[in-house]
Amino acid sequence: MSVAAVDPPDVLSAHRGVVVVEDCEVAFLRFGRRGAPPMIFAHANGFCASAYRQMLNFIKDGFDIFAIDQRGHGRTRLPADPKRRSDMSLFGDDLLRIMENIAARFDIAGEWTLAGHSMGGVACVFAASKSGRVSAVRLIEPVVVPDRYRLLARLPGYRSQARKSPLVRAALSRRSRWPGREAVLDSYRTKALFSTWRAGVLEDYLTDGLKHDDDGVRLACAPEWEASNFMAFGHDFWGALKKIRAPVAVLGARHASSTLMGDAADRFRRAGAQVIRADGVTHLIPFEKPDLAARFLLGEPV
Repeated sequence: MSVAAVDPPDVLSAHRGVVVVEDCEVAFLRFGRRGAPPMIFAHANGFCASAYRQMLNFIKDGFDIFAIDQRGHGRTRLPADPKRRSDMSLFGDDLLRIMENIAARFDIAGEWTLAGHSMGGVACVFAASKSGRVSAVRLIEPVVVPDRYRLLARLPGYRSQARKSPLVRAALSRRSRWPGREAVLDSYRTKALFSTWRAGVLEDYLTDGLKHDDDGVRLACAPEWEASNFMAFGHDFWGALKKIRAPVAVLGARHASSTLMGDAADRFRRAGAQVIRADGVTHLIPFEKPDLAARFLLGEPV
């Protein structure tokens, strides 16, 4: 294991660094105060750590934060093969190794807070279920689906059927290349998805959400990889949650886009988790109201 030197603070008000996992670089942005309680933050599918700058800057005095780019996203170089995947547990295994390597490199002896948004929340649950060094788990709109999806995801022919879902179809049809960053901004500013975002968050996302190549820029998260994550529901989320010994808190939106569908909130409560619901936001809480999401991460009333 080795870690490259961390760059000076950049326009994101964070330090850049990488940790090596499987002989590949995993990128992170380090926010916060050295010596403060350590936190790992894991982003949602299709996004990257830079998109959460505003939220993480709100809490930087309370934590030493390592916001990672997950496999197939941002500046991380771990292989991301969309074929033959049935679940999201891989992200939890990645997170566990990243946490261990960062702790060794930066001599972090304390217990970690694991925090994540959407798919990142799933990664936190699987990592926390296998680690004895977690003091708290904070999940913003974690992806939970009905139990039947876990069974269906392991059946022959599942992927061909799953490709028909609106989320998968949208990801696969997503434009991935543009002549330059300004062309991306011009396009995205007209889309409903970004209309509720706090000013500046879109620009933060594109900082590491785009990669430069000879033809201009392209999405750092390939549409095929994003789509594969929307089909990877074969994991046992609730089984992993039951193995966590640290306190768990969940923030969900009172909105049709929320992933806390059906009886999910009640199942979290029965497992001993605190569940908080917020009005006036969608599944993308950290981008719409980063201050509200920050208060949740700090354990303050939202």
